[in-house]
Amino acid sequence: MTELSIGPGGPLTLDEYTELVADAAIDTVVCAMPDPYGRLMGKRLNPRSFRTLALEGNGIHASAYLFATDINMDPMELPIANAQNGYADFRMVPDLATMRRMPWEPHAVMVLCDAYEETSDALVPVAPRSILKAQLARAAAYDLDFRFASELEFYLATGKSAGTDGTAVADIPRTARHRMDYSILQSAEDEWFVRMIRTGLDRFGVPIESSKTEWGLGQQEITIEYAPPLQMADYHIMFKHFVKQLATAAGLTASFMAKPSIEEIGSSCHIHASLWSPGGEPLDWDAGAPEHLSERFGQFLAGQLAGARELGLLWAPTVNSYKRYVPDNFAGTSLVVGHDNRSCGFRLVGEGASFRVENRIPGADVNPYHAYAATIAAGLAGIDQRLPAPDVYRGDAYSDPSLDIMTTTMHESVQQFRHSSLARKALGDEVHAHLTGFFAAELARFEHATVTDWEVSRYFGRI
Repeated sequence: MTELSIGPGGPLTLDEYTELVADAAIDTVVCAMPDPYGRLMGKRLNPRSFRTLALEGNGIHASAYLFATDINMDPMELPIANAQNGYADFRMVPDLATMRRMPWEPHAVMVLCDAYEETSDALVPVAPRSILKAQLARAAAYDLDFRFASELEFYLATGKSAGTDGTAVADIPRTARHRMDYSILQSAEDEWFVRMIRTGLDRFGVPIESSKTEWGLGQQEITIEYAPPLQMADYHIMFKHFVKQLATAAGLTASFMAKPSIEEIGSSCHIHASLWSPGGEPLDWDAGAPEHLSERFGQFLAGQLAGARELGLLWAPTVNSYKRYVPDNFAGTSLVVGHDNRSCGFRLVGEGASFRVENRIPGADVNPYHAYAATIAAGLAGIDQRLPAPDVYRGDAYSDPSLDIMTTTMHESVQQFRHSSLARKALGDEVHAHLTGFFAAELARFEHATVTDWEVSRYFGRI
């Protein structure tokens, strides 16, 4: 285990970047964009090529198969990229507002890119960043802005690439031997690494709020300060990438798998969301209204509950996501809203300007651009339909069989999404068809191309 040196970092203007290049302080530009799994993909360029291709040219070319490949990089043959169209290129165009110097690679900067069509100035509609931008454009017509925050959990295992060699999960060594949720003692043992995340990412320009140990063995929770949705999704994806990069460099493995073991607690990504005016005024709290829910926020909440099953695939995007949905494991599945009630799928927290809803359904495997887009789409549908504010649930939602619940398998979620008029209307036909095809292909690899260890153990010698 190695503690890394954390150097200078943080957001850069183009002028500041140019000055650093002239001083030979920067020799690498990482141009990256999110794929459908929420992984950063792209290229490393030297400053000369970055200027020629990205600043003076029309962008950095890459194959659109990045939007139509599974996690093993096997092509899925979707309309955006397939053998018939030759897996054609798209253009990565830097969003210079995201340029940052990387404290753990002191001679490198990173800039996130938007995906543009190869032969036009249109965004690639199915790119994750484009999907979220489209929903934000829809919300602007309602005179609405938002603030979001991702609350991410992950597991730390000792050793690089832990879990990739077929080792049983129970035999993967973790950084903790005892369950010590909120423990300052355990966090002190982990501090040599977690401090690198807090200080390094904060210096990088991803504002870290706090860290704590979680209930699982070796599980951590690190929270990021709230921000507008696109900025927060960028924070989320950079956070996840660099936690994994720093872990590998330190001789560890960080896993954002939603449920690495059925015996362990899952890793969540609780999503906090609130409505704001374009001028920066919070819109959720109404001191004189029942439960303090403003009319619009009540409609937005009602839309979340009504649309959860149809859009839930974007909150639970893998086969493994649904293994979190176990009663009393702090994964919300009941489609009700409660005041500071962790047994509910949606939890109201804060008061006044900080009043917001926490969606407890998503796991740490979520793609934030997809998940935020689904949140906004569901909320706008509630506003469109002028749905009444939902009743606030009181009691143990886990044990109440009368409540509607989130879809419990990926198969069910794919079918709900496939036939959803809400998803098709909000996302558009092209994006809806692409995401349906993408997730259906992912599911098919599990349902029709995999025999699990459980099946072999249960049936091989006994049936």
